[in-house]
Amino acid sequence: MSERSRVTIEAIDTRTPTGECPNCKLNVAFRHVSRRDVWPVLKDRPFSPARSGVVSGSRPNPDPQPKDDVFRVVEHILSCQSCHKTAVVHQHWGPDLPKGDDLDGFAAAVKERASMPRLLVLVHPRRSTQTLDEAAPQEVRDLFSEGTRCQEAGALRAAAAMYRAAVEELCKDRGATGRNLKEKIADLANRGVPAEVVRDLDEARTLGNWSLHDGLAFSYEEVDDVASLIQEAVFVVYVQPEQRAALRAARQQRRDQARAGA
Repeated sequence: MSERSRVTIEAIDTRTPTGECPNCKLNVAFRHVSRRDVWPVLKDRPFSPARSGVVSGSRPNPDPQPKDDVFRVVEHILSCQSCHKTAVVHQHWGPDLPKGDDLDGFAAAVKERASMPRLLVLVHPRRSTQTLDEAAPQEVRDLFSEGTRCQEAGALRAAAAMYRAAVEELCKDRGATGRNLKEKIADLANRGVPAEVVRDLDEARTLGNWSLHDGLAFSYEEVDDVASLIQEAVFVVYVQPEQRAALRAARQQRRDQARAGA
């Protein structure tokens, strides 16, 4: 995710979180309109109603719920109490692993499927993108960054071309083959890339082709949307595998420790 799409909202999981409103730019208290998981499954997360006069233990405990997925995205819809406009924020969760060589801590975190909020990403209103996550190859990041500079300068056709070039470099990095970029993107599906991500990358290719070959002019928002698609693709292709690798390493360390002590 780019730095410019990240936001800081204090106490995001309360009824009245606080932070800078992306609409009016004031530091405000928000009204929490709704909260729900949007990935990997759709699940509402309503706030519990205020409890008044309920004696602890007077009601039977509900059936235990299954643990949440370690990797998940929670959508928060906030309403500014100053300008009354809404903002949509995605809260990305990932593994809560201890730092250092705490093998027992690693094992406990893996066993308990410990998870923690990693970052908040502003979905609406959108801010222009700037960089890709450092997990992406440098060549892909450089082309994408050049595209964002073109976008901010108003050179939207040039931006579309650079985003297309970033997609082509991503295909090269993943070893995708084909007679042209369309076939290379399609070949990513054979290399473990989800179909939805493949479609998003093909959208970026199409925008670049139409801009370069057909001379079509697109709006800033349309170009910015394609940049966001590339960001999400990089998150799925490069960032999540790193996070999952950390979990696998933790499990392997625990197993090695158990064998050494046997």
